Amino acid sequence: MSAHLMGEIVASDLKEILGGLGCEVRFEEYLSAHTTFQVGGPADALALPKDEGELLELLERCRLGGLPVTVLGGGANTLVRDGGVRGVVISLARGFRSLTLREETKDRALMEAGAGVKIPALVRFAVEGGWEGVECLTGVPGTVGGALAMNAGTADRFIGDAVESARWIRFSEGGVERLPSEDIRFGYRSALFPEPGLVSSVVFRLARGDKDQLRAFMQKDARARRERQPWGLPCAGSIFRNPPGGRAGLIIEALGLKGHRAGGAEVSRVHGNFIVNRGGATASDVISLIDEVKREVRRRNGANLVLELQVIGEDLP
Repeated sequence: MSAHLMGEIVASDLKEILGGLGCEVRFEEYLSAHTTFQVGGPADALALPKDEGELLELLERCRLGGLPVTVLGGGANTLVRDGGVRGVVISLARGFRSLTLREETKDRALMEAGAGVKIPALVRFAVEGGWEGVECLTGVPGTVGGALAMNAGTADRFIGDAVESARWIRFSEGGVERLPSEDIRFGYRSALFPEPGLVSSVVFRLARGDKDQLRAFMQKDARARRERQPWGLPCAGSIFRNPPGGRAGLIIEALGLKGHRAGGAEVSRVHGNFIVNRGGATASDVISLIDEVKREVRRRNGANLVLELQVIGEDLP
């Protein structure tokens, strides 16, 4: 059976299994349009639920149909391989954007944010209310769900430090449950849940802060990021985790690898731990450049760089 015919049968089965859902489903949707790198092949199906009802219906249909599920956050920190992603890719970026304060007192508050809330909107909401706890996320791209999945933050402060709980759906069972932060194993650029699932919203612990000082911190941090990170070119954020006792970007820069290219992918001339799409880059270009940087760092510095970037999907045949 030809690969083309196999693809037609899979597409037909998917359309039958996912037919009649309340949420929007796009078949053979190229994920380059849904990631900040702007590269990557198609998803067999991209589902865009707007609320928990649509999400639960979608997950139940996937479970009954035996369809593999991949969750895509806001598209930052993600590289989709050129062959795309099999099964169903779920993006919450079109909904799940509510932001509310709960249990507010003079000194403390809980803030609940949908998984699709953009991180800049989350930080602004807290700061403009005079609340501190998530300002370490200033300048972080993507959404709340994606930031939680990688425990985003700075070198010494992370989103997990402020998490009270999450609304979580197990892929194996369905149904929404409240998962306390103690049941999430936060690590450096990682968050491990009891089993595979999906977060629909997150509750954060906030403390009363000085609004003017918080605004000043945001402005200072934003200026610093603009000066030391690439702007105006597609990228995914930091490529490698910082090795123990060092900074990946500084190591790469010291070896003279800034500006190094593979096809349309280039190690940023501004920051060594960023790779940018100079135009027409493929995922294969990015992966080739990553592998070359890792080899050179290992050979000349001795450090073993570990990816912070999440790579999903499969290569072209």
